[in-house]
Amino acid sequence: MLRGTAILLFYIITGSGITPITENIEIRLQGTADGPDSRGEGFAALTEHVQHWIGEDESFPSPNLGEIIETPADFRGDIFGVSGTIEVAADLRSPWEDVTELFVRDDAGMLFGLYVVGEPLPSLGSTLRTPAIFYKTMAIEGGDHQIRRYPTFVTSSAVLLPSTIHQSVPTAVLVIPALVFAFGILFVFTKSKNKKPSRTRERIQSSDVIDAANETATELPSNSSDALAVMYEGSEDKE
Repeated sequence: MLRGTAILLFYIITGSGITPITENIEIRLQGTADGPDSRGEGFAALTEHVQHWIGEDESFPSPNLGEIIETPADFRGDIFGVSGTIEVAADLRSPWEDVTELFVRDDAGMLFGLYVVGEPLPSLGSTLRTPAIFYKTMAIEGGDHQIRRYPTFVTSSAVLLPSTIHQSVPTAVLVIPALVFAFGILFVFTKSKNKKPSRTRERIQSSDVIDAANETATELPSNSSDALAVMYEGSEDKE
């Protein structure tokens, strides 16, 4: 109790808006079971707590995901600074309609779950950095019938760093039309300079290029478990 009070006073004095969990939340987390893809009293406690977070704070340590997977109870309720690329996003069902489930891949290639309370949210494929509380590990069976464990964290959209909020339009959709337009200008300039008789050419439409790009893009299933299985199978094929 004294340790928790001392930590809380430290954050109040330093003015950080990212406060640690209270003793009451620690008690509510005691019944958390690692493994099942479920959210109970401990999850409710953490989502309620992070709703009061404000501001930015990059002083928290990066998590050692390997250690957390091995001994999750030792880290439950601790705050870390997590970062990575968003690979899967899905809205949770009632009673967690205001929470979005993300699966993020860090720089080392490891996946972890991140529950974000509120909006706005980063777009799929963008990178993020944010303080987050470790909740539990979840065991999910992939398409190869292998069960893998993922650490999961809880945070609020209010404390996502400004650089993590991106427009929802994929970059490729913006770049491809620009390239097509530049190619068209270059073609007209070259044709005019050479003054050669015009020849019939098949016109390139930006919409055709975009459609082709969309057809070849990998679409991940909306279900988190299926999407994770597809990503792991793709990684193994590349090896």
